[in-house]
Amino acid sequence: MTDEERRRYFRINDEVAMSFSLISEEYGGENNLQDSEGLNQEFHVSLEMQIRQAMGEVRGQSPKVAHVLDLLNQKMNLLRSNEQMAGSEPILKAANISACGISFCWHDRLDINQLVNMSMYLQPRHELIRTEAHVAAVNENLDQATKDAEPYIIHFDFHNIHNAYQELLIQHVVQRQGYQLRKKLNNDQ
Repeated sequence: MTDEERRRYFRINDEVAMSFSLISEEYGGENNLQDSEGLNQEFHVSLEMQIRQAMGEVRGQSPKVAHVLDLLNQKMNLLRSNEQMAGSEPILKAANISACGISFCWHDRLDINQLVNMSMYLQPRHELIRTEAHVAAVNENLDQATKDAEPYIIHFDFHNIHNAYQELLIQHVVQRQGYQLRKKLNNDQ
């Protein structure tokens, strides 16, 4: 991740259901998004962005209808993510996330520049993001409450991320940041 990317994208603390697998050195760089599953996911992301746009228009006309439609969309995304999770078992983790990377506490040290295939399910809508990433840094976890079980903070930089996934991440981060700020304001009052 370049310094320009760090400045260009907001970062938030959030919970993300995630899984990743290490990519071996023999990996030839084939992009997993080229298979039919990847194309299906790309289509899903496109539909999700169209739904979000339409929901903005509906919300202006009828907030109650928009709320029901949003709940139905979340339910469909949850069903879809449950199908996708059958092959891997993502875990819900506290993470610091942006459109270009993610940081989280972890129990094992990973090698710098290690390549991984990563799947993230953004909460609460259960939207699936898949991308390749590499380990950009590994730091000591200084949090007394978690450092015994997870002594490392792993920093992944995303690369070869499809534009539609990155746009979905940007929208998620902005929406969650707005939600977190509203919640903080309500708690402070």
